[in-house]
Amino acid sequence: MAKGIEELSIRKIESGIRGIKMGTKKPDEAKVGYFLKKLEPFNIGLYEDYLEKYAKVMKLYNEKKEKNNR
Repeated sequence: MAKGIEELSIRKIESGIRGIKMGTKKPDEAKVGYFLKKLEPFNIGLYEDYLEKYAKVMKLYNEKKEKNNR
């Protein structure tokens, strides 16, 4: 059975967030923002939840990056 745009976007968002958190992906490689935009018209509630998670992960990523540049 084919998956819809909503399901595929959720899977990509989750894997992108996980990759950034674990350090295996950079934010531009994960393309989380792109998939968040695709999810927004289908499910605003999940969009807001994942946007919040993404913001937290990006904050940690930027702090770690800043710490390593010192």
